[in-house]
Amino acid sequence: MTNAARTRLFAAQTQTIAETIGAEFRMVDSRGTDAIAWETAVAAIAGPRYRAIVQAVETAVETGYLRPGDRLPPQRDLARRLGVNLGTVGQAYATMQESGLVSGEVGRGTFIARPERADGPRSLWDHSAPETFVDLSHNFPDRAPLHPAVADIVREAAAAMDLGPLLARQIDAGLPAHRQAAAAWLARFGLDRPAVDVMITCGGQHGLALAMAALSQPGDSVLTEELTFYGLRSAAGMMGRTLLGVRMDRQGLMPEYLDIACRRTGAKVLFCTPTLHNPTTATMPAGRRREILEVARRHDLMIVEDDVWGFMPETPELPFAALDPERSVYVTSLSKIVGPGLRIGMLCMPRHAAPALGVALRATTLMASPLTAEWAARLVASPIMDGVIGSVRREIGARQGIVGACLPEPSLITRPDSFNVWMKLTNGWSAETFTRAAEAAGVGVTPCSMFEVGIRNRSDAVRICLNGAPDRAALTWALRRLAGTLAQSSTGCVRGRALR
Repeated sequence: MTNAARTRLFAAQTQTIAETIGAEFRMVDSRGTDAIAWETAVAAIAGPRYRAIVQAVETAVETGYLRPGDRLPPQRDLARRLGVNLGTVGQAYATMQESGLVSGEVGRGTFIARPERADGPRSLWDHSAPETFVDLSHNFPDRAPLHPAVADIVREAAAAMDLGPLLARQIDAGLPAHRQAAAAWLARFGLDRPAVDVMITCGGQHGLALAMAALSQPGDSVLTEELTFYGLRSAAGMMGRTLLGVRMDRQGLMPEYLDIACRRTGAKVLFCTPTLHNPTTATMPAGRRREILEVARRHDLMIVEDDVWGFMPETPELPFAALDPERSVYVTSLSKIVGPGLRIGMLCMPRHAAPALGVALRATTLMASPLTAEWAARLVASPIMDGVIGSVRREIGARQGIVGACLPEPSLITRPDSFNVWMKLTNGWSAETFTRAAEAAGVGVTPCSMFEVGIRNRSDAVRICLNGAPDRAALTWALRRLAGTLAQSSTGCVRGRALR
């Protein structure tokens, strides 16, 4: 059987279970006043009955039919409905509680647990690491040098600014001149859109949050890749949306699984990163993008495209927003080119989504700072930006070469134009224990759990951000430390400290 045939078969099996659950489950509210018809759903799953119960609940959570806070039936009631003994149900509930899927409250019952996950690498909020620590858990070190050309433009802009109009005007989507500059910048990446379709945001994260608020409602299910940027998870959780993961391969989202997810959940919004996906570096070829759009049209699905890395490929694929402007919201920023402190992003939108996005913008920051937007507009209009982008590409290419010399190639998933590496772990390491051991060795990385959508731990891998080191020498030292840690057996890790 070919890989494609196996994929289709697995998709069909997954669809059968999911559709059975969709037909048989009814949502339970947080007071547990409704009931669930479990019988057919559990009967459709092979294997021991306690495992079938666990898998049925896992699938119901993954597909959004059960959500955090929903109460499961009392064990005795469920045993009676399923026709199994009480011990079988007790074993299932104990298994789910041990894995963190559910939590038990004395006198109240058993509830789907709310995952307790950090909303970013520890280094973003814990600043206690020594100066010798090389933090590869995010992309910008505190000591990152500013490109000389960027510094020159910022100085020239500051001298030439007419502060009065910039401080006095209040236009939510951005001043016309700033939107025009942004539209001209986006045209470089295949988006030939008028300035009226562009909104200035306070960075890419702000753009994602605006799209989440404008295109969905509290309680909605929202689709994304099965591994996704932790900032998107934070936005969904804060706004009361249920984020559901769609299976991926080396080319990103898989169309057949997106089709299944749309049919079984009714979701109407997809967030994705088709170019240099964070953390896996997957990049969709043109054919895959067309297939994803076909699924989106079939299910009336809006696509929110996070394209903060779109400037890195020498010959980038056309974004969704260029292929189908009415079905796509495009989000990007200048953070990865200039630095995260600029806090200016750009959002390209279909005209029908503009009113809702405007409401979200006014409800959050009212508008992006015109002062900062003026600097950004002068940056993107300057011919030196080609040189800045070329410099970034060359540096990342050099750092990727260091990766190949320091880390075992079979463990790596990456691309030569990617800021990060996705490293599969060996020697019995879990992502969490390896992350702790790497910290003890003086290097920060990000475990796969930070990116996972759903309740299942699909892989043991870590993200390594190559631009997190202040220079190539520091990167070489850090990668060699990681290679040494990886080469050890995980049994050589005691209370999170690597034995030396």
